[in-house]
Amino acid sequence: MIKNSKLIAIFLGAFTSGVFAQNLADIGILSETEDFDSSLPFTTTISTVFGYDSNVGSRPKFVEDSSAYAQGRLSGAYSTVRGKTHLGLNAGFATIYYLERDDTTFNSADGSVNFYHKITPRATFANKSYLSYSIEPDLQIGVAVPRRLSHYYYGHNNASLTYAFNRRLSSITRVGVSGISYEDETSAASNDKFTYNISQEMRYVLNVVSDVVGEYRFITSDYDIADYDYGAHYLLAGLNRNFNLRLRGTLMAGVQTRSFDNGYEDDWQPHLETSLRYNVTEKTQLSWINRFGYEDGELASNKANSRTGWNSSLNLSYSFTDRLRSNFGMTYHSYNFERPELIELAEVMKTINLGVNYRLYSNIDLNAKYSYISMESDDVFRDFVRHRVSAGMQIKF
Repeated sequence: MIKNSKLIAIFLGAFTSGVFAQNLADIGILSETEDFDSSLPFTTTISTVFGYDSNVGSRPKFVEDSSAYAQGRLSGAYSTVRGKTHLGLNAGFATIYYLERDDTTFNSADGSVNFYHKITPRATFANKSYLSYSIEPDLQIGVAVPRRLSHYYYGHNNASLTYAFNRRLSSITRVGVSGISYEDETSAASNDKFTYNISQEMRYVLNVVSDVVGEYRFITSDYDIADYDYGAHYLLAGLNRNFNLRLRGTLMAGVQTRSFDNGYEDDWQPHLETSLRYNVTEKTQLSWINRFGYEDGELASNKANSRTGWNSSLNLSYSFTDRLRSNFGMTYHSYNFERPELIELAEVMKTINLGVNYRLYSNIDLNAKYSYISMESDDVFRDFVRHRVSAGMQIKF
């Protein structure tokens, strides 16, 4: 309960102080204000979904648990732009009911606060904070164990200050905290943690289309199991480039190392982050994001000293007409656990998401979705495959 209160305090602190956090899925993609929409100051959205889940609990192939389900969600959003200040608030509550299970109903909720303020022509302060209560792992931002364990709280809150020394040289200072807390005691013992980070980035504009970046990061994690507490150092350099009006790319590469409280130290290892965003046409947008390096998560439950991973995400959206839109997403996650007392454990997770959205009226959308998740592991009890198909309606006021 103390950990849950701490997560809520993080979120409320962000609301009052103005804090910015960038998800890993947003590497090189979003600017501080790109996800603000001030066209509608306040909106309320009601959505209903009916679908089928082939493996509700993400269980191994020999004990899969399938069920049809119905889901409802109510959410609200507020956005405003006043001079040099942008503010966005979002909150939502959802409940899902399974027709063919004993434990039939699961609730979830989330909220976010986005803030952006230009203090002076040279200095900019930004904010993005997030808090959620959920049972499904959020694969998009890489939080929670990638299978259902129990309900969990997750929150993040980072501060960012950008200062331009002149037209070419600028700095970005970030300080942040994130945390996850599971309700189930067994899951919590191995996976609950708080992570703190600080980074300093220097950016130099080479020309109108390119700028170079140098960055130092320090990250420390505090687990319930003290042996897995660690501190990590990153030394990175990179390039941001606009190849043309439609194509933009980001590359960050360098080295990282970690030292655990139990005395174990990871060697210096390459760390890589890349992103590519391509507006193919007015109707077609493509993004591709990659990351390679040390990973958190499931170290204690797998008796591992270290975990190295490669994550790749490809997203494509296409508008057939002004009313009919589609999207396609595909991710690939490859992990290797180093376990001194056991043989090494290798895993590959793949996901595919397809969606079609039809605007029936100006405020009513019909949608259909399909998702596929597979885990291939050296441990047969961790293998699973999951299919979900659904159709629904969304009404915005």
